[in-house]
Amino acid sequence: MKKKWFSVRILAALCAALGWWGLFYPELVLTPDTVKISTEEEDGTFSPLPMEWTFDSSLYFDLLNADPDKITFRSRLLTELDLFLENLYDKIGK
Repeated sequence: MKKKWFSVRILAALCAALGWWGLFYPELVLTPDTVKISTEEEDGTFSPLPMEWTFDSSLYFDLLNADPDKITFRSRLLTELDLFLENLYDKIGK
C-alpha cells in the first residue's frame, strides 16, 4: 500500500512539474490546438476569426491585457461533466 501511494505522489509531482512549463514558456501551451479566437454574434453564436499563427505573435500579451469578460474558457471535460450531473439530478428528482 505504501508503494502505491509513493507512485501516486511521484505521478502528481511529475504532472505539476510539467504544468509549470506553461507558466515559464507560454508558447509551448498556447498553440492553435488549445486557443481559438472567435467573436460572438448578435444571435449568440460564435464565429472563428481567421488568424495566421506564429510564435512571434503577441497572443500571450493580448490575453494578459484582455478584460476578464472578453475571455471565455471552454472545456469538453467540464461540458460533459455538467451534462452528466444534470442527467443524474433529473433522475434523482423524479
